[in-house]
Amino acid sequence: MTADHSAMASKTPPSERLAEWLGHQRWFATKTRRIEAITIEDVVPLASAALAIVGVGLDGGAVDRYVVALGRVARAAAVEIADGFDDPVFCRAVLDVIADGRHVEGESGVLDAVPTAAFPASLAPGLAVHRVGGEQSNTSIVFGDVAIMKTFRRLADGVNPEAEVTRFLTEHTRFAHAPRLFGQLEYRRRDGGAATLAVVHELIPGARDGWEWLLDELRAGRPALDALRRLGEVTGHLHRALASGTDHPDFAPEPISDADLAAWDGAVRDQLDRARAALDDPRGAPPLPDLTEALAGLRSLQKIRHHGDLHFGQTLRRADGDWVIIDFEGEPLRPLAERRLKHTPLRDVAGILRSLAYAAASAQPVGGQAWLEGWQHEAVEAFLGGYRAVTADAGFTPASQTAFRRALAVFEVEKAAYEIVYEANHRPDWIAIPRRGLVSAAARLGSRRAGAA
Repeated sequence: MTADHSAMASKTPPSERLAEWLGHQRWFATKTRRIEAITIEDVVPLASAALAIVGVGLDGGAVDRYVVALGRVARAAAVEIADGFDDPVFCRAVLDVIADGRHVEGESGVLDAVPTAAFPASLAPGLAVHRVGGEQSNTSIVFGDVAIMKTFRRLADGVNPEAEVTRFLTEHTRFAHAPRLFGQLEYRRRDGGAATLAVVHELIPGARDGWEWLLDELRAGRPALDALRRLGEVTGHLHRALASGTDHPDFAPEPISDADLAAWDGAVRDQLDRARAALDDPRGAPPLPDLTEALAGLRSLQKIRHHGDLHFGQTLRRADGDWVIIDFEGEPLRPLAERRLKHTPLRDVAGILRSLAYAAASAQPVGGQAWLEGWQHEAVEAFLGGYRAVTADAGFTPASQTAFRRALAVFEVEKAAYEIVYEANHRPDWIAIPRRGLVSAAARLGSRRAGAA
């Protein structure tokens, strides 16, 4: 251990103080469980602070690892824990490590930076640095109008899909509707384990959050159907790009097998069981018919990599009126390995349809409820029309409209059941929205009709 490293490690705050501080952070994922032990597994000094890998022992024996940027601020006689990501000097130091492709040694591991060819040749030293507010599981820092760096606070062994997918899109495709990956920072333990710690992406200047844009359109009584059709086209082009990696094993399309269909059937039913457990009245989650027939239209088509958590909050509306798709981590409640699996991209399509339902429930347009109900039907048809126009011959969606709609309804059930669990834990007042979606999608499956979604 170097002298500087020893000094930083010796100044590590007492575990009790750190445990209390962790419990108050938005990104700390297990606030409902008791912290029983804190272990500083590694410390990597950088500029005005240090990246620490903190093992958090929880009641029940589980241990989670978190990335903590430890700074120290002296006030009167007390010494407080300060988050290094509030310090522009520290944030710029992390960015420069990635830009330079450096390896930074810690006591138990190493930070290994991997820039892409898209990283700007030079970054002005005086770039404004500010932290994005409101995030939960990650911490994002914006550098001028050039780059945005996202740090994954809770480490999971393996490559994060956010880095893996956007690197593939940047280096192996011409897909122009996702921010280019500038680089990533991996933390590698000397025992062989590795995790993605941070990613840096191109910043899209002047872009608006897609969810906020959609709500503004609805509140003004504008149906935005052309824009929704365009989003369907962009989503289709994304899936075609992700299916283009025939020489890249992690992205090469594979035939959907009977074993896949059986596994997806089981996964949907397991998710429904979790939804029932989350509901005060389990009867709010209806029984499902046999899904074999509904999924049969996917047999021998291709399974591919997909976004995994696509909704309007994962989109940006560019200044020129076109769409950008962001945040390729996948659903955060699912294990990392599961998020990297190839699947039918109809899961992404179902995510957008569920997001349209949330928008209809959240907006209060001038036309009232009757206008919204008509809009939701037209919005679904516009999005699906754009998507089908791009993907009808792609090999990963059914050519038959009936087969497409029935398979899609299966994954609307899965997504709505996932939302019920999420809302029960985070926003119980919203749980009626996914419950209605679940009942509607299950009814379409049971009626044996393709019908409008």
